[in-house]
Amino acid sequence: MNSFVQIEIHNKNRWIYFTKYRWVAHVLFWVWVLLENLRNAEASDTFLSTFNEFFIRNVPIAIFFYFYCLFLIPYLFKKNKVRLFWLSLLACLVIFPVLNLFYDKVFPEKSMPEVIKNASFIEGYFQLFINYLLNFLLFSMMLFFMEKSEEQDTLIELEKEKKEIEQVKLDLLKTNISPDFLMRSLKQLKNTAAALQENTPQSILTFSDLMRYRLYRGRQYFSPLLEELIALRAFIDFIHSEEGNRLHIDLLVNEATEQKDIASLALINILEVFCKTPPPVPATLKIEVRTESQSLLVHLLYSLHATDAILSDLHKYGENYSQLYGDEVKIDIENCKDAHCLINLSLPWILK
Repeated sequence: MNSFVQIEIHNKNRWIYFTKYRWVAHVLFWVWVLLENLRNAEASDTFLSTFNEFFIRNVPIAIFFYFYCLFLIPYLFKKNKVRLFWLSLLACLVIFPVLNLFYDKVFPEKSMPEVIKNASFIEGYFQLFINYLLNFLLFSMMLFFMEKSEEQDTLIELEKEKKEIEQVKLDLLKTNISPDFLMRSLKQLKNTAAALQENTPQSILTFSDLMRYRLYRGRQYFSPLLEELIALRAFIDFIHSEEGNRLHIDLLVNEATEQKDIASLALINILEVFCKTPPPVPATLKIEVRTESQSLLVHLLYSLHATDAILSDLHKYGENYSQLYGDEVKIDIENCKDAHCLINLSLPWILK
C-alpha cells in the first residue's frame, strides 16, 4: 500500500506542470518564442522556413527545460535530494551550452545570431550560457506560479477531504450502537412480549423512539439540549424497564434552556458506555447536568469501580468528540480506590 501511495504521489508531482490546463502555459510560452522568431526573421524568409527553424533552433533548450521539470524536480528536488538536484542543475547549465555549440555544427542551415556565429568558442559558449540562464529563469518563474497554483488546489482538496473524513467519523460516532446492548435490548423486548407484561407496548415505543432519534440526529451536527435530555430520560426509563436490571440511574438537571445546542448524541453515547454490559452487582449512576455560559457540564458518579472496558470507552468517547468538536470538549476520569468512579464532562455549546 505504501509503495502504491508513493507511486501516485510521484506521478502527481511529475505531471503537475501539465495537468489542470497548465499545459496551456507551455503552449503560450512557445508561441511567444515563435512570435519572437517571426519578428526577428529577415524579410526574405518565408513563414514556413521560419517555423522550421523555430523547431530546429529550440530543440536543445526544450530538452533542457523538460529534463529539468520532468526529471530533476520530481526525482531529485521533491525527494529531498537537494544537493544532487543543485549539482545536476549546475551541470546541465554548464553542459547544455557546449552541446548546443556542437548542435549548431550538425545543423549549419540553422541561423544563429551574428554575435555567436562570429565569436570564438569561449565567447560563443558564454553567450549561450547567458541565454540558457535567462531562459531558465523565465521558465522557472512559470513553473513557480504553477507550483503555487497546485499548492492552493492541494490545500482546498485537503480541506475537503478533512471535512469528508470528519463527517465519516461523525456518522460512525453517532451510529455506533453497541451490538451487545442492541441484542440485549431486543432480547428484553422479546421476553417481555412473550410474558405479556403490561409495560411491553411502552417499552417497544420507547426503544423505537430512541432508535429513530439516534438515526435522525446521526445526520445532524448538533442537537438541541432539551431534545437530548428528553431522549436521555427515555433511555433511562428503557433501562429501568429491563427485567433483572442492576443499574439504577438518577438524573438531575439544573437550568436547562431550549436555546442551547450541544454535540449530537453526546449524552446518549456517554450513558450507553455504562449500559453495554450489565454490572456484576447492583450499581447506581448519578448524572448531574448543569448549564454554564460557555458549556454544558455533566457530572457522573458511578458507584462501582469502572472496569477496563468502561475506562477504554470513556477515553475513546473523549477523543472522538474532541476530534469532531475541538479541544473545548474535556473529560476527566477518576477511578477512585474506594470502589466508585467520577467523570466530569464539559461540552461546548454548538453555534448554529
